[in-house]
Amino acid sequence: MAEWLERVKDFIVHIPWSQVIDIGIMWFLVHQVYVRFQGTQAMRLLVRVFLLFVAYLAAHSANLILTSFLLWALWLAALLLFLVNFQGEIRRIAMQLRPVSRLSVLLRRARRVVLPEESVLGLAESAFALARKGIGALFILERRDPVLPLLRSPGEQIGAEMRPALVETLFLYNAPYHDGAVLIGEGKIQRAGCVLPLSENSDLPPVYGTRHRAAIGISEASDALGVVVSEQRREVSAVEHGDIHTMETAGELATWLSARLRARAEPKGAAEALKEALLSNWRSKTATLAAVCLLWLVGSYQRGNPRDNLFSRIAPGVEETYSVPVSYYNLEKGLALGAVPHERVKVRLRARQDTLNFLDPGRLRVNVNLAGRPEGLARIDLSARNIDLPVEIQVMEIQPPEISVPIVRRGPRPSAKPSPPAP
Repeated sequence: MAEWLERVKDFIVHIPWSQVIDIGIMWFLVHQVYVRFQGTQAMRLLVRVFLLFVAYLAAHSANLILTSFLLWALWLAALLLFLVNFQGEIRRIAMQLRPVSRLSVLLRRARRVVLPEESVLGLAESAFALARKGIGALFILERRDPVLPLLRSPGEQIGAEMRPALVETLFLYNAPYHDGAVLIGEGKIQRAGCVLPLSENSDLPPVYGTRHRAAIGISEASDALGVVVSEQRREVSAVEHGDIHTMETAGELATWLSARLRARAEPKGAAEALKEALLSNWRSKTATLAAVCLLWLVGSYQRGNPRDNLFSRIAPGVEETYSVPVSYYNLEKGLALGAVPHERVKVRLRARQDTLNFLDPGRLRVNVNLAGRPEGLARIDLSARNIDLPVEIQVMEIQPPEISVPIVRRGPRPSAKPSPPAP
């Protein structure tokens, strides 16, 4: 066990920084896709696409020719289906991915007071006033994570100060934003009539309706807080990280909110803010990091050659290496080859397994044309043009890629004609 841990430690220590940066970039992108697709039909299809690809890699590694080809075809079809059906969502995510601005927002909001105490108390009193009147409501309080990219519909921009009368007016039955959520951030009512992603948690009690599932869904995808007013039961609930709590009084709700919002008012350094960002929603971040690391391991198990990575193996084919003799022709008359250092070279070919099975390695030749080569040391670059192969077989590599061929003159060098004797 100790030896295994030492090997793992040695492997981690010797990972190049470029690979760490590569994993970090992919981790950010995969987590953003996961957060925005979480709980949707697109996410479920994307998981199936990923599992099909993993199954294809396993079948390909086990040399299951027909199975790997079938899984490859299914994976390609599922990927095309995902890209066609959810092109709108993909375009929206691509427009929202701004790593630099997101980091600046993260560090800036770590030092900002989200809501003053009087606004928190006013919100709590407004929620219980709506509950007493039997008016349903949903409030989302943005903290560190931006909520706008997660909304199914952004609603209407308000940008007004927190006022209890305004809050209650937004949820009146005849109000146009009655069925949507109110987004509160940076001390103001940012938006009204927002449509949130619903939670897919099957363990929620049936008494929780759409508003409760929406509040739980947005709290699962971010660190936002939710306040839900039930019009049937006339009760107020608070939601954080997918957990819902029933509040008995406005004072209890205000205390609950203040305890979670006050932490945002304390000054924090960039390192502490970054640490908090990594630890929030740690389950989803750990899962996406594990998936990215798995793909990285699969793609870099042959890092001796950069072309032997995951992306060069997406196509349904295999690679084989052959020791091939070198054949020289078209040598000028009167010249001969000296001591040739490379009589054979290694050639790596890629094709479908059934194609390589019908290939006769004994007939392979690397043909070198020496036409026009003078006496001396000829340096020759080897490429796919030097091998006659069917079009479905691809030459991946020739080692060595360059050879030096000594060309010498055959027989004694002709002597100069003697000069005539002087008269």
